[in-house]
Amino acid sequence: MQEKCSLSPSAFVVLSQQRPQILHPKSYRLCEHLLVLEWTKRYGQFWTSVTEMFEKRFKRPSVANGDGLILYCNQYSYYCHKVLQALHEKGIRFTKYDIDVTNDEHFSEWFLELNPRAELPVLQNGLLIVPGSSRILDYLEENYPKNKALRMPIGTDKLIVGFRQTIESLPIGVITIGSFLHPQHVGSPKFPFVLPVRQTILAREETLAQRLRSYATEYPAFAEVLLKKADFHERKRSIIASEEYFCKLLVALDEFLTSVEQYLATIDIGQCWLTGADTFTMVDISLGTLLHRLYVLGLEDRFWGAGKRPHVGQYFAKVCQRESFQSVLPSKVSILRTVWINTPPVYKAGLAAVSSVLISSTLLKR
Repeated sequence: MQEKCSLSPSAFVVLSQQRPQILHPKSYRLCEHLLVLEWTKRYGQFWTSVTEMFEKRFKRPSVANGDGLILYCNQYSYYCHKVLQALHEKGIRFTKYDIDVTNDEHFSEWFLELNPRAELPVLQNGLLIVPGSSRILDYLEENYPKNKALRMPIGTDKLIVGFRQTIESLPIGVITIGSFLHPQHVGSPKFPFVLPVRQTILAREETLAQRLRSYATEYPAFAEVLLKKADFHERKRSIIASEEYFCKLLVALDEFLTSVEQYLATIDIGQCWLTGADTFTMVDISLGTLLHRLYVLGLEDRFWGAGKRPHVGQYFAKVCQRESFQSVLPSKVSILRTVWINTPPVYKAGLAAVSSVLISSTLLKR
């Protein structure tokens, strides 16, 4: 018997954009399809003010000429999440500039001049440019010694050091896109990874190599790097498309999280973080970011839902409550914006209606 969805469109949206510790109904996938149909059926007018609000620009931003730390990032990027949380955790003042990856701003000429590899995040401190999350995190620890330290203490258990090394080696991009291609292995994806957005991301993935070659022609100074990225992406596509490989990644994650579960069972999660003391470190940011990505992809039921690996679930709930973690999560309006710009035109009439729900609830909240 098919499970019935009793949620109204507005109620479904409000539930879906809540913080990660909120449980989502098991009928999410059915509701997701019904919601899109309901939106499209009920609302036929295009919300022009939203279109104007989301106009794209690709010129060098004025913030790039400013003083102090500037972080070029995208709030839904796995690697940017780690750097953003570290900055908040350490209490370092910085300016955040969101790169519009949906419309290839990271392939624009001004950003290629900043980072020819066209990758996020990038930290700027005056004339100094630091690309890549690992290098940025090291830079913050070395150059802000008076702020809270996030390095693991000397003598930290090798098992914990190994946890971070394993997390750093995971192909997060492959896991993310693989979950879109093989939804039969996924439970309930969360906003912004709803069905129309997943479809748009997959469509853009198919044309990425072609776009990279076009940018290489347009910006010859960066052609070598862009062409290499295009070749790499074409080779990677066959790997991502393999259901067998995706399942192997899930098994590897199972094995890793089993090790984490066994370790967490030996400490008091209510009082301790991964190092076994009340000290929040980089390995906690790494594991928390991984668990959050698995959660929004809809993989939490496989890895720690329904009483499976309860200590991992308890740890994730604790991470979600941390102020620095909450500071990184996107606002309702940001979620709406991301869903809108990633949604095919056929769905946009319905999404215009839901925007009023999100914005109204935001304005009413004090």
